[in-house]
Amino acid sequence: PVDAMLTKEQAVSDVDYVLDHIESRHPACMDGLPDVVRRQGDKEKKAMGSSVSVLSLWQSIARIMALMDDGHTSVMPYYPGPVPRLPFRCKRDGGSLICDGGKYDGYRILSIGGVREEELYRTFLRQSSYELEGFASVLYASHIDRKDYLNFLGVDADTDVDIVMEAPDQEVDVTLRFEDKDIMARDNDPFISFEIDEEKDVAVLTLKECNYNDEYIDTLKEFFKAVKEQQIGSIAVDLRYNGGGSSYVINEFLRYIDIDEYYIFGDVDVRYGPFLVTDEKELITNQQEEGLVFDGTVYALTSSGTFSAATDFAMAVADNKLGYIVGSVSGGMPSTYGDLVQFQTPNAKLLFTVSYKYFHRPDPGKDAEPLKPDYPVEAGSALEEVYR
Repeated sequence: PVDAMLTKEQAVSDVDYVLDHIESRHPACMDGLPDVVRRQGDKEKKAMGSSVSVLSLWQSIARIMALMDDGHTSVMPYYPGPVPRLPFRCKRDGGSLICDGGKYDGYRILSIGGVREEELYRTFLRQSSYELEGFASVLYASHIDRKDYLNFLGVDADTDVDIVMEAPDQEVDVTLRFEDKDIMARDNDPFISFEIDEEKDVAVLTLKECNYNDEYIDTLKEFFKAVKEQQIGSIAVDLRYNGGGSSYVINEFLRYIDIDEYYIFGDVDVRYGPFLVTDEKELITNQQEEGLVFDGTVYALTSSGTFSAATDFAMAVADNKLGYIVGSVSGGMPSTYGDLVQFQTPNAKLLFTVSYKYFHRPDPGKDAEPLKPDYPVEAGSALEEVYR
């Protein structure tokens, strides 16, 4: 539990354990830890008192890992059961934190537990692993309703918490009780679905997660059968709210696209202990699905919530010149650290992950660039832009 206490010696041991694993596994640490990371580790250990809570240690390790600039190298507590959450979800809109759904839908949150929302966000940025701030803002909004993350950001919250919100015509001060929720529970909507608009001549494939399984394979085939039967000229893959998963979903999708050869990644740098091995850029021969190959226009819809394998999906469309990106800049960099090894600290039992690969995008001339849309619009308007 995050309120459990450790001795200073135990906490220091856990910090050293994390630093050792980053140094021995991460591709950016072939010559040792970056100086800024090592200095932060020394600073965190020096600031510890004689006893240290798991919460405080979590904050310390998070501040260290944030300096790796790697959204896949991160730390979190171990959760054996439900996590207390507020009775509404949130979204970030135009720099404000907004209640999304429920009784307070559309209300702007001004403070939680006496801490101004702007300060909560600044603290989150200092204590989070991300590559682009757009994705950090998505993570912030999706976690801020959780009691543990409010504690993580410095809010003194127990069974309930005071929240000040701004309604259209007044300020509202309420005290809300946390409810136990399963953080692993998914909504009832499928992770993959599609709709066909014959009038607009567009078929939309919505992919909320990059799950490579039978459901994905079967639904994808149904999608392209419907596209062929109804002679649709354009397809849009909606990746706006997709946080990633398996990149094999890309290969399966491209079986239905009129391309003989393609790249998913450029060179891939892989860390094997003291060695960094580069797997050279691989040209993949497409195993096309006979009779269902699509040769129309392809669009990929992106937002700051598009991350990891979902960014790779859109990148494959862009760098293989298969179609167009519509929406806002993705949350993850196309050239990025990834593929994880997972560990747990010996004393606090904090879970943490460390990347052991660096993926270069297929187009080396854009290696340092984010994934820029061909048609940049607000993410919420991306589908309307496709129709236009």
